Amino acid sequence: MKKILALALTALVLLSICSLSVADEKKTLTVWVPQYQFSKAEDAVSDADFWNGWFDAFEAENNCEVNVEILPWSDYNTTIYTGLLNNDGPDVVYVTDTYDLVSNGLLLKLDDKLTQEQKDNFLKWEDGAKDKDGNHYSIAFPGGPVLLFYNKDILAEAGVEIPEDTWTWEEFIDACKTVVEKTGKKAFVQNWGASSGTSALLTAFWPFFNQAGGSILNENGEVDFNTEAALQTVQFLKDLYDAGIFDESITAETDMAGKFNAGEVAFYCVGDTSGINSATKNGINYGLKIGLKGPAGIATRGTGDSYAVAAKAVERGNEELAVKALLLMNSAEVQDDFHNKVYAFPNATRDAKRVYNEQLDALYLQYSDGIRNIPDFEGKASFENQVQANVQLMFMGDLTPEEVLTETMDYYENQIKQ
Repeated sequence: MKKILALALTALVLLSICSLSVADEKKTLTVWVPQYQFSKAEDAVSDADFWNGWFDAFEAENNCEVNVEILPWSDYNTTIYTGLLNNDGPDVVYVTDTYDLVSNGLLLKLDDKLTQEQKDNFLKWEDGAKDKDGNHYSIAFPGGPVLLFYNKDILAEAGVEIPEDTWTWEEFIDACKTVVEKTGKKAFVQNWGASSGTSALLTAFWPFFNQAGGSILNENGEVDFNTEAALQTVQFLKDLYDAGIFDESITAETDMAGKFNAGEVAFYCVGDTSGINSATKNGINYGLKIGLKGPAGIATRGTGDSYAVAAKAVERGNEELAVKALLLMNSAEVQDDFHNKVYAFPNATRDAKRVYNEQLDALYLQYSDGIRNIPDFEGKASFENQVQANVQLMFMGDLTPEEVLTETMDYYENQIKQ
């Protein structure tokens, strides 16, 4: 009897030890974010060091291990789409184009994971990824819009006057021609040689499309590129080429910032923070405008990416932990620190304490209606690749502006759209 009791006690002890072992087993959480720290300064904080530093306390508090992976921007959308399909992909992920991610069920619905107070604190909550029923799948933040930067010294040398608001499309072409004639320098560059259509169109097409009053989705929510605004935009690009402002090298151009910050070019378009930081660092006497004044007025392309939780986090048993990590990454404390140490964006939450930029804040308020995002839609990345390819063909003389539209829509309808 005593032997049986002893065996029973031994079994209970072993069971208890096994239970404690299971309880103490650490979960592993995987976080994917893109690179934002490009500074080569010795005191620059890398993306990995920044996020790992903030996750140290999180790991101790939640008895977990967080693996942070910093991804390059090249083919970013393809990389995260593939990763979200796989069992060993991310639990928390920085997302850009989200249509395919939401429509294929790759992201976790967040509506019942956050309190109303938390949702109200995020300034761009309504701009996050949503499905057709209005369910939310990501926490968006306000990225800086694309602005028109100009070199004051080059314009002064050319005798080009700087308007109080901005240049019309026609005035801009005249100003560029004057710069070339009077200084012999390049007037304006765009990155039509970018590694993806998404990168190219961000600064080289969508701002001008918005200035033409364009809407890529029609009243039925379907992609429509055969519009007057799209034609005006493509024709404007051809006019720049025909005026000698662009040359045959435009189809391979990738170094807009390098040329502008070396004082070799008068105008270029780029996100506010990137443009300000690099121009200041390189001692460029610069000015900036929201954009040009197109047929529909002054406008530009707004930017706003977001953070999300992978649907597969549920299968891994990481759902609750991933949502906690998501909220930490988007908290005012973390984002304020990110903006100060890694890359500056406008504030993302109502309780943020960092002052972004008083001059830009006033400018954004004045032109808030003209800062418009391009909505996600089915096959957007492939569509943008096709627009880039067809505009390049136009610059090479193989397509007319009208054919850019028809060829793009034909490809979209027959090759991209499901």
